[in-house]
Amino acid sequence: MKRRMVYPDVLRALSCIAVVFLSVSMAAGRTALSGLFTWAVPLFVMLSGMFFLDGSWYISPRDMARKYGLRLLVAYLVWFPISVGVNLATGGVLQGMLNGQSLYLNFLFVMIVLYAFSPALRVFTRAAQPKELQFAVLLGYVLGCLYPFFQVQLGTTRLMDHAMLGLGLLSVFVMGWFLRSAMLTRKQLRVIYLLGGLCLLLTLRGFWLSATAFTTDPAMMIVSPDAVLIAMALFLVVKNTLSGMRLSRRVLRPIAALSQLSFGIYLIHPLLLAALCCALNRAGVVLPAGVFIPVAAIGLLLVSGALTYVIRKIPKIGTYLA
Repeated sequence: MKRRMVYPDVLRALSCIAVVFLSVSMAAGRTALSGLFTWAVPLFVMLSGMFFLDGSWYISPRDMARKYGLRLLVAYLVWFPISVGVNLATGGVLQGMLNGQSLYLNFLFVMIVLYAFSPALRVFTRAAQPKELQFAVLLGYVLGCLYPFFQVQLGTTRLMDHAMLGLGLLSVFVMGWFLRSAMLTRKQLRVIYLLGGLCLLLTLRGFWLSATAFTTDPAMMIVSPDAVLIAMALFLVVKNTLSGMRLSRRVLRPIAALSQLSFGIYLIHPLLLAALCCALNRAGVVLPAGVFIPVAAIGLLLVSGALTYVIRKIPKIGTYLA
């Protein structure tokens, strides 16, 4: 029996926690802190790529559409009207937090597109030599992440520059498989760790605080160059740390549970957050960000996780909804 890899569950659990903290910090208006957690979004994309681009297993496009694409589409169709209703009931709080009441749901369409490209990408990743794969990832990062970012900073963006974001998405998707399969040298690892650490420090110092910076724009944070580098460094740190370790079941169970519930938590927590913010606003309660962010984030994780667990118990359709 093939032994289950531990580090993807750990990374997915960390991403889930970071996404909730990201939403809460955005609701609190803490821009610098929001930038600290944007690595969670590209990391989710990398985790999908590391599995869907694995050439050792085959899934037909039809089965992929039924098993994965349909789940994302059903989730969108169900949660979109709910998000609209919550936004109306809370006086536009959800729209104010996320720049559009359903914007966070558009990530589902991003994943559908990436899944649709995965059969062709898997042909490439299966045939490519390590150096070729490394070059493709680097080229995609430069053209799809760095170039659009600096165009935004210069205020000279055109439609083509935004179209390059699609290349950045594909690059981040392929990075997942590259980071899983590549045998990186110590020098290469040090460079990635150094760049990721530097980006994290700059984010902590509020360096990327331009109004148009990708790290503060929910629509573009997936390909934010600093967030991608932080995600790459974190991916490799967790992978290389846990690859040779054996964790006890007591440790693995909550990690695996949070990993399995992450999809539902992602869908539910913004709605609960909007309701919470609306209730606090109507009551005239103003909490310090240092209190509101950790308390609200932990509470949302627990409540949305519990709701996800209950929803997933619904026969036949539970897994499609959460």
